[in-house]
Amino acid sequence: MNTGKISARYAKALYEFAADANVADKVYETMKLVSAAFVSVDGLKDAIANPTISKDKKKELLTIMAGDSVCAEYTRFVDLVVENKREDYFQNIALVYQDLYRKKKNLVRATVVTACPISDNEEKRFRQVLTNVTDAEIDFDTTVDPSLIGGFIMEVETYQLNASVKSQLDTIREKLRYSNSANVQC
Repeated sequence: MNTGKISARYAKALYEFAADANVADKVYETMKLVSAAFVSVDGLKDAIANPTISKDKKKELLTIMAGDSVCAEYTRFVDLVVENKREDYFQNIALVYQDLYRKKKNLVRATVVTACPISDNEEKRFRQVLTNVTDAEIDFDTTVDPSLIGGFIMEVETYQLNASVKSQLDTIREKLRYSNSANVQC
């Protein structure tokens, strides 16, 4: 079976079900938590796919991953997926749901990584610029990475702008390395 097709069908069904119940936004936030849990918790995907773990434990695990305020529609969806023995597709379903939701809502995902936390005013300016450029609403996340030294890395969908001091220093280092190796050969 094609993993992509299965995930897409389940994600589409969940989106339609959630939209009809006016909880598509809440399910979107839940799916963001679920997909983040799959990435950050080692062995989680293996545990979900493990045939020796009971259906009830898998349902409980998928519900816990969704955080504190889980809507009934998400819980019913978890029941459906586990009963149909498709729980090993859940990570992909969560990712496809997020993509589908963003397309339907004209929402663009953007991440900004900075060396230190940004102020609300700076975040507002980033949002404003991105909204003007993309002509879409922005789903904005920020992350702090002190190794950048200064500047920022902005990712918008599949594009990346690296304006960090670390990146600039790495570029200078490579140029110096190249020019030193060229001088040695003369």
